[in-house]
Amino acid sequence: MKTGNLYLKHIIFFSTILFYSCQKKKSGNFDFEKVKKEIIQAPIKKRIAKWDSLIKLHKYDTLAGYLYYQRGYTHYFLSKNREAIKDFKKAIKLFKIRKNKALLAKSYIYTGSSYNSLGEQDIASQYILRGLNLAQKIDKPEILSLAYSELSQIFFKNKDYDKSIEYLNKSAGIYKEINDTPSLIMVYNNIAMIYLNQKRNREALDYFLKIKELNPKESDVEPYNLAILYYNLGHITYDVTKNKERALKYLDKSLEISRKNGIKPIFAYQFLASIFEKTNQLDSAKYYAKKSIIINKNDDYKELVNSYDILIRLSLKQKNDTFLLKLIKIKDSLNTLNHETVNKNNQKVLKKNIMLLDQQKELLQAKKINKKNKIIFIFIIIVFILGLIISFQFNRFDILKHKQELIVLEQKILRSQMSPHFIFNVLSSIQNSLLENNPVVSATYLSKFAKLMRQNFDYIQKKQIKLTEELGMLRNYLETQKFRFKDKFNYQINVDKELSDKDYFVPPMILQPFVENAIKHGFANISYKGLITINVLKKDDRICFEIIDNGTGYMPPIDDDKEHALSIFKKRLFILGKDAYDSFKISRLEQGTKVEFCFQVIKK
Repeated sequence: MKTGNLYLKHIIFFSTILFYSCQKKKSGNFDFEKVKKEIIQAPIKKRIAKWDSLIKLHKYDTLAGYLYYQRGYTHYFLSKNREAIKDFKKAIKLFKIRKNKALLAKSYIYTGSSYNSLGEQDIASQYILRGLNLAQKIDKPEILSLAYSELSQIFFKNKDYDKSIEYLNKSAGIYKEINDTPSLIMVYNNIAMIYLNQKRNREALDYFLKIKELNPKESDVEPYNLAILYYNLGHITYDVTKNKERALKYLDKSLEISRKNGIKPIFAYQFLASIFEKTNQLDSAKYYAKKSIIINKNDDYKELVNSYDILIRLSLKQKNDTFLLKLIKIKDSLNTLNHETVNKNNQKVLKKNIMLLDQQKELLQAKKINKKNKIIFIFIIIVFILGLIISFQFNRFDILKHKQELIVLEQKILRSQMSPHFIFNVLSSIQNSLLENNPVVSATYLSKFAKLMRQNFDYIQKKQIKLTEELGMLRNYLETQKFRFKDKFNYQINVDKELSDKDYFVPPMILQPFVENAIKHGFANISYKGLITINVLKKDDRICFEIIDNGTGYMPPIDDDKEHALSIFKKRLFILGKDAYDSFKISRLEQGTKVEFCFQVIKK
């Protein structure tokens, strides 16, 4: 049965290559005819390397599925079932995309067959049935027959021999319809072998005779398989019918094919010896027993022992004691050699099984570790995502809080600028000047005050204004205060030339609190004329301010529950950046106070 399947694999392998070569399709420089010849001529074990190199070249084009399929089939033929499954599954994905239903069906069937060889019959059945259903839909009888053959293998492994034969007969029916004699011979041979396995020799003989009626030739069947076929036919014919002449005829045919093709017909010679022994033709029996020994050449100790058993029986019947003792000694030594060989082979098998078990244990351990790592990885991912969400929410909360603080700060700034007391006092001073009959002076300062109020309302709504606008508003403020305090102080504003040439931006009314503080507190109780000096400097990429007065000197604000202008100013600096906040400094001079701070240039 195994021999038949190998032959069927050969047929499918080469027919698939032939099919593709006849399509006259090329991808790049890929020559199907050339590849076909190379693959057919190359030994089976070297084909994998050829498919590997072709896959690297055509991994991403239309040939990829076909190449994976062929590499998978080569692995399958070499009984490398795991590798075959991987390749067939890759081919399945690509054939689905390309809608190549014929090769898709075959890929399903061979994937199932590979799983069957690994003893995973449930998965094997699923794949083969998929291939079977697809073959029925696309009306491909040869693929349908392949599916039936592979299903029969599953039932054979499960020892459901009747079901196995049923599917092989279905396969045979298809091969009859399409006149595929070589495949039909292989299917009949498989059925006959199943019957032999069950010791149902009569049914086995019927199928061997069906094969004979098909007149098999070496062009249809591999010579070795053909020689075995005629041997089986002779063996079963004699066992069932006791027809010696017909059995010898079949055995002679087996020997003829063997001699022609260099095959060692050990079984045929042994069986011929047995036939002649049973018919009391002892010399002929001895001749064929010796022939079976000569062609064996110590290759198979077990069969040599069987051949010497025949000679020993013949010597007993001929009462040849001298020769008998010699034969028994040879047989004993061969038995010893055979046991040693069997033990060595058993040890090899045992070592291989132990190695496989160790590999399976390692695989199971690796799967457990992989599963554990997967759970840990998923847990880490979940924690990471939760962390991101929480971080995002906190960040969002901080942004909202910051925005709220800015709004509150802006409101405080609004409240701190141009207090009602200041406005009332200025208006009172203008009113007094009018009462003193100084209408020109009153009109001048009223105009400046009106401009100051307009600037205040315009600029305080903005986040940044031009430096020139800030200084212009400050001059109006200082002039208004001078008028109010009857020129009790003077002022001067010094601006770095580089800053006056370009448009630089600053927060509105950033200097006013310190100017107001100098006038209100610094000059309150002095007997001399006050002076406010404002220096605006450019240092690298920063604007720096200095507000210097010659008043009574800096006094820290009273520690009460009120929020003073100084703390509001510091918050404004903090918003501009840590460097700005750190740059702020108030110094008490021998006479007066000096305020310094810087921030990054705001340039639009």
